[in-house]
Amino acid sequence: MKSVGILIAGIGFEDGTSVWDVAYVLREMERRSIRPVPLVPRESVEKKIPGSRRKKAPIRDFAAEAKLMVRGDVFFMDEYEHRRLDAVLVPGGKGAVKVLSSIMVDGSEAVVLPEVKEIIAGAYARKKPLIGLGYGSALIAFVLRSVANPIVTVGDDMEMVELLKKIGGDALKVQPHEVIYDEENNIFTTPGTSPRQSLYRASLGIERLIEEIAEPQLKSASST
Repeated sequence: MKSVGILIAGIGFEDGTSVWDVAYVLREMERRSIRPVPLVPRESVEKKIPGSRRKKAPIRDFAAEAKLMVRGDVFFMDEYEHRRLDAVLVPGGKGAVKVLSSIMVDGSEAVVLPEVKEIIAGAYARKKPLIGLGYGSALIAFVLRSVANPIVTVGDDMEMVELLKKIGGDALKVQPHEVIYDEENNIFTTPGTSPRQSLYRASLGIERLIEEIAEPQLKSASST
């Protein structure tokens, strides 16, 4: 059975991980006999930044928040042996760019949690699939900016699209049910769920994305 690490940044689209993204991902993983491995940080990236930002950042129990979204065990990113994972998935929700990194605040000068960088960069180096939904795709592209020029989709946030282009990536605008496959970098992305888009169509994109991971020979998504 394949194991896929899911990086969860708390609960809720605005300050964490999209509940809908996680629900649809877990549904499809169960259908495809893939084992999900929920991974959470011990604290947000703001707690790593000296000064007033560290002091103002709220204290959150990310493991407890994740347990409201998934079933079974939740693991801390800095202690799980992520080299055993067959793929790494970053769901959408602004937590990917506000909790796991400071992209939302600092743009191209952002900081990423060290354990998040290690997991994503490690999977890339081992040629394991990287999977992104919405803002999760932006995080993957940002982490890999020094070693690759990823082609992803991040949904309908045009400011994020421009940021990724600025750092050397390419963010394509596609429909919620479509998937982008960056063959050179082995990255699969889809817009994921959004308050402004159809849940049903987004679920189709997630279904198609997980199908690609479960059956790698099906690369029909490479051209959306």
